[in-house]
Amino acid sequence: MHKPTRVLFVCLGNICRSPLAEVIVSSQAEKKGLAEQFSFSSAGTGDWHIGGRADPRSEQTAKQHGLDLSQHQAQQITRNNINLWDYFVAMDADNHRNLLHMGVHPGRLLMMRQFESAGEISLNVPDPYYGGEDGFEDIYHIFCANADILLRHLRNFHLR
Repeated sequence: MHKPTRVLFVCLGNICRSPLAEVIVSSQAEKKGLAEQFSFSSAGTGDWHIGGRADPRSEQTAKQHGLDLSQHQAQQITRNNINLWDYFVAMDADNHRNLLHMGVHPGRLLMMRQFESAGEISLNVPDPYYGGEDGFEDIYHIFCANADILLRHLRNFHLR
């Protein structure tokens, strides 16, 4: 039995984007019978929310779609704990840059939207923190649209 591939979703504070991405991709892995192949988690590059719950709007969006973020506890990714994960999935260019500065190897670092083929799209997942409810629904759909291709890439790349 192989050890699960450890994947960390990373945003700024670990209360909006990364926990929602984690629960969506984890749910997709479970539906596809891949749950035992992966261990998913999320963290923020900042320390403002350590130990706190997910943003209530992320929790509500997850709940509306049959997912549960009620047990989420925000954590921080630092240079000291980067070896706990095999792959890192950054939500935006700032998170990507911060992870590189922490010493994450570029070959272990992905962008959440890097597999989209919609032409001129931004690779960044917009941060809905300062917006309204619509922003959370928007990122939910971004994560759903990217979950399967991300899982396929991780399976193909890591299990070679």
